[in-house]
Amino acid sequence: MSDLAAALTLFVGVLLAAAALTALNVSVARWFNWRATVREDAPSRHQRKQGTPSLGGLSVLAVVVVVGLLIVKVDHAGGWQILGVLWLMVVLAVLGFIDDYVKSRQQATLGIKARYRLTAELLVALGFAWFITGEPAIGGSMLLGFSAWPGPARIILGALVIVASANAVNLTDGLDGLAAGLVSECALALAVICWLTGAPQLAMLSVLVAGASAGFLWLNAHPAQIFMGDVGSIGLGALLGGIAVAAGIELVFAVAALVFVVETLTVIIQVLWFRRTGRRVFAMTPIHHAFELRGWAEPQIVVRFWLVGAVAAGAGILMAISLL
Repeated sequence: MSDLAAALTLFVGVLLAAAALTALNVSVARWFNWRATVREDAPSRHQRKQGTPSLGGLSVLAVVVVVGLLIVKVDHAGGWQILGVLWLMVVLAVLGFIDDYVKSRQQATLGIKARYRLTAELLVALGFAWFITGEPAIGGSMLLGFSAWPGPARIILGALVIVASANAVNLTDGLDGLAAGLVSECALALAVICWLTGAPQLAMLSVLVAGASAGFLWLNAHPAQIFMGDVGSIGLGALLGGIAVAAGIELVFAVAALVFVVETLTVIIQVLWFRRTGRRVFAMTPIHHAFELRGWAEPQIVVRFWLVGAVAAGAGILMAISLL
């Protein structure tokens, strides 16, 4: 079977598996009363989402872990990197799960204090980046990422990429289907770039992530029957960042993940400017909420962000091709 046929088979298979497992996850979330709490300052139409089942990301992560381990078992080459990335995803997803659990039990919009969660994420990411630097990045190139940088710099920058990616996806997960669709697009771009740079195992892992995220959309599309939760958004964001660091393609990853980058930057700009002046730059952040306040329908925002994400993913691929 050709690599393309294998990738397509994997994508369709995990898509179906993730969709089926997500349907089961809806029942489990209702049984355990894992339900979302909407921010008080969110656009008014979000109030109808109060109590929607959450922690749906568990189904996506379960598929990724099981099939990822099968990939390692079938093809041992590069298996240590896949296992490292899966470990990173699981550990950061546990932090997200704790955050979700606290919010669900207290019926609050805030879980673990941000400074504690970010500190824990950074320590885990530093450990992963240190582990990865034990071997040269598969697609190592100074033009694509940080793999050719000195060890300490690569560890620190790689850890920052992972933490930023985890929290960027988390911030973007505010509209039905938005984060899942963008993760799928970005993961497909990473798959192509990893193949181009000689990292077929990481490419297959990226295809796996893309398919599982797309399958989750079956029940997460507007109107969502289940939300991803921090366990899913932080776990998947860490996974994307981990793949980029392991493959040494952090710079092109930033291009492919442009929507996530912009969403995060709007939050940073808003917070810093408000603390300095007491005024806001945007009507609301993350920026997708500002478009809601302008009267755009939720599906309209999501599809347009997906289109921008697709263009960014293509730009990342073209950038990689031009630099190789």
